[in-house]
Amino acid sequence: MNSAVGEAIPHVFRRWVFATSWGWLLGFAFLMLGAVAADLLLGAERAQFYLGLGMGAGTGYAQVRVTRLLQIGNAWGWASVVGMAAPFVASDILRALWPGLPYMYSLWVSAACGGLLVGLLQRPMLRPPALRSNWWVPASMAGWMLAATTPLLYGTRPGVGVGGALINVIAIPLGGLILGVVTGGTLVWLLRRAPHAA
Repeated sequence: MNSAVGEAIPHVFRRWVFATSWGWLLGFAFLMLGAVAADLLLGAERAQFYLGLGMGAGTGYAQVRVTRLLQIGNAWGWASVVGMAAPFVASDILRALWPGLPYMYSLWVSAACGGLLVGLLQRPMLRPPALRSNWWVPASMAGWMLAATTPLLYGTRPGVGVGGALINVIAIPLGGLILGVVTGGTLVWLLRRAPHAA
């Protein structure tokens, strides 16, 4: 990264939180389309792969628009897609082999594993490489875990009543806001301690 990146740092947090928040909403739209497609085409109404794929695609696409300020390319977005989708696909396979695995438990674990994998894939893109960039991995995991505790993903559970559905709709933006604040705060902290910011 060069001096231009250092000049962009003051604006990164605000843009990151905004981008992640609307990317989360975009991801929600993607996962709803995925849910319909999975049900109609595959008959897989309890599948989860479209959750990770949709949310990873939505947030990844939105975040790339900010990472370009940091001279990071589209690989950031693809890391989000692959990192979030893989654990959910693995969860679907595991639950097919072990039908008794609780739906919500596997959902939360998949989000945690997805956040970990996303962090591992994105960490090398934070340059110059430094030991402190390793903090991106737990930040990504924590951000996705906390975001997954919001009613957004819980709303996909069958049998949710009208009251629960209303709460889920109201809470939809909360997941993106949480993810944006946790990861955005960490990103700015890392950037401020990089050599270009000295």
